[in-house]
Amino acid sequence: MLRLARKSGYVREVPDIEMPKKPEHRERYLDEDEIPRLLEACAESRNPHLRTIVVIALNTGMRRGEILGLEWERIDLSSARITLYRTKSGKPRGVPINRAVYEALIDLEPDVARRQGRIFRSAYGRAWGEIRTAFTLALERAKIAGVRFHDLRHTAASHLVMRGATLQEVKELLGHSDFKLTLRYAHLSHHHLRTEVDRLDGLTESKPTRAHKCTHRATLHSPTPDR
Repeated sequence: MLRLARKSGYVREVPDIEMPKKPEHRERYLDEDEIPRLLEACAESRNPHLRTIVVIALNTGMRRGEILGLEWERIDLSSARITLYRTKSGKPRGVPINRAVYEALIDLEPDVARRQGRIFRSAYGRAWGEIRTAFTLALERAKIAGVRFHDLRHTAASHLVMRGATLQEVKELLGHSDFKLTLRYAHLSHHHLRTEVDRLDGLTESKPTRAHKCTHRATLHSPTPDR
């Protein structure tokens, strides 16, 4: 505002102002205990699509707008793949689907002939609007705090990394245009690797020889001298 005021002639100089530090990026993802509680609460929602929407979000990492805008014509169940044309980056991307998403879509519309147009729509055929209220109520029923819908995307990425996916694979799945966004999950990758190296415990420990075993056994059973 001060720069604009100087440009417009209202002030002659702009004072030096120390800008506040940019807050650290918010990281919140659901743990394995919270996920089934949330899905159970979503199943009880008055919104008939909420559970399916959340299942897709957790298993693909897709954004809310991408999910709500899904059309049956963009889903190939035979190859288990979704093709997105309207993305944040503006570039089309393919999203593979697993069995959980496949079964959720089949349950949503068992009739092949009716799989046309938008997947999530009202009884009048219009696009499904907002899910914020329904999602918030589901979180309250599940007793889960501090979660937004976008955190389901973080949940998918976090659990992918912790289950062995590379950061490059996560970047491609989420459609990140900048690798810096994906690097937020690097610490989880390090934790996973730390767990994996525990498998090497004992690798470099020398096995005691027979003579060493006898000496060690004699030492254990010999009386300790009085001090």
